[in-house]
Amino acid sequence: MKEKIEFDWSKKLEITDIKDQDVVIETFPADKLERSKYAKFLTQYLISSSYDESKLADLNYVLNLNSEWGSGKSYFLRRWADDLKSNHPVVYIDAWKQDYSEDPLMTVISSLISQLREQAGIDQNSIKIKAPKKLIGLLKAAAPSLARGLSKRYLGIDPVKIMESDEEETIGDVKDENGNPIDMGFAASKIVEQLINEHDSKAVAIKHLKLKVNKWIELVVQEKSLSKPAFVFIDELDRCRPSYAVEMLETIKHIFDIPGVVFVVATDTEQLQHAVKAIYGIGFDARVYLSRFFNSRFSLKAPNLENLLEVHCDIQKLSKEYFDKLNILVWPVNDGYSLTLDNITAVLNAFKLSPRSAIQITERIIATLSNLNQNAKIDLIMLTTLLCIREKEESLYEEIITKKFKREESGMNLVLNKYLSNNFSIEKENIKINISISEFTAHFDNNNSRFLKDGIHIVDYNYYLSNIFTVFLNKKFTTFKGTSTNGVGKISSILQTRDKLQALNNNETTNFNGISAQLWIQYSYLYKNLYEVDIGFYQDLVELASSIDWLSEE
Repeated sequence: MKEKIEFDWSKKLEITDIKDQDVVIETFPADKLERSKYAKFLTQYLISSSYDESKLADLNYVLNLNSEWGSGKSYFLRRWADDLKSNHPVVYIDAWKQDYSEDPLMTVISSLISQLREQAGIDQNSIKIKAPKKLIGLLKAAAPSLARGLSKRYLGIDPVKIMESDEEETIGDVKDENGNPIDMGFAASKIVEQLINEHDSKAVAIKHLKLKVNKWIELVVQEKSLSKPAFVFIDELDRCRPSYAVEMLETIKHIFDIPGVVFVVATDTEQLQHAVKAIYGIGFDARVYLSRFFNSRFSLKAPNLENLLEVHCDIQKLSKEYFDKLNILVWPVNDGYSLTLDNITAVLNAFKLSPRSAIQITERIIATLSNLNQNAKIDLIMLTTLLCIREKEESLYEEIITKKFKREESGMNLVLNKYLSNNFSIEKENIKINISISEFTAHFDNNNSRFLKDGIHIVDYNYYLSNIFTVFLNKKFTTFKGTSTNGVGKISSILQTRDKLQALNNNETTNFNGISAQLWIQYSYLYKNLYEVDIGFYQDLVELASSIDWLSEE
């Protein structure tokens, strides 16, 4: 046995594949979701589960790797499979890319042959690893036509003619292709005899196939000094046609229950249950049915959302440098993409978005910002919040946009931010805002060091919703310019934030750590004239962005 496998995913990986006679290089970035530890654990678990120490015998094992879309299943499987190749025979099958074949057995066999040949360094024309002749009787596409042809050739009977005849037709009423009457009694008995023989032949063919696969694996083990078990990874099964997905599971269960072979079937199990119900009916217990096919299920832990977005989205387009190139103002103003991504993630977490929805919304945000007109200004947290609300509860979004929001609790009207706080995880999240205090203080009557320092200031998301988001949505006030050259807008409904800050600054006993930071955030909003943006602007952006669904693979 070779040395212990090292699962180091700290660097990017390039995997070369041959597809349609073309060389394709797939790049997998460094692991930011800290998944290599799961690969290490599962490898040891499956190796021990595929061998019976008491009987000194190899075992078959089927693991369901469960993880929802967007959480990195395919990335995880490809990197895991690549590491295992140094110690074990490995086959990786993307079921969704091969469900055109109509026959899952052909998909698995062709993948076994081509990939085991490649791993063993055996020529593709070598007879050491090739499809057995008896396989043809097991293939779904070939079996019906072969059976009909053999019946006509050796029995002189076309089974289709018999199946098309009425149950009440008598002997002599059914004719063969030459117009001669068929003896139904003789024909029926011959067909039944043939079906029994075919069933027995299939059992022999399955046994023969299992022996062949075992020999192929032993050959790879010997040629490359590898160890058992062999690992066969089935990816993207939940994306396949329901009939194909179910037949693939049946194939693995009944044909490939081969000692020394481990199957890892990666699915979003909830989606796979929907596929099963599409075949057997909505009332069918798909969960129990699927449990028949797997020895165990391992669910990948939900990834850190921020790390997930870094993997899936072009987050470089969330930096101030990128916004400056577009000549747009994005508030909160942050230098790099990191703080902006933190704020987007906080809003996504507040609304309990799934990984898939989180990726979709982040992609929509990036696309929206990249296509704004020059000199546009936008509140990124406002846009993200509206996108999340529309994603979670479209009727609520429509009420907010049309200013028809009305909810009651215990006979009392609820304000919007209170409703959001009651129904989502609003109070658990914070937003980070980089404020250049020195940019503002020159316009105050008494500029001294008691003002907060430039830098990152944190407020809870609920404060933003109460004092900026809802104020913006319900604004019925007028904006007017101050007399000073800086043109800072004063808005009466914000309780004259600048005056409050001035009063705080003049008060020697004021603690600036709390309320002052919140007021500075409000003031920066005023200073950038973001209240002058029309709600229709955000509505157009949300509706345009929401019309786009990214359908890319994980």
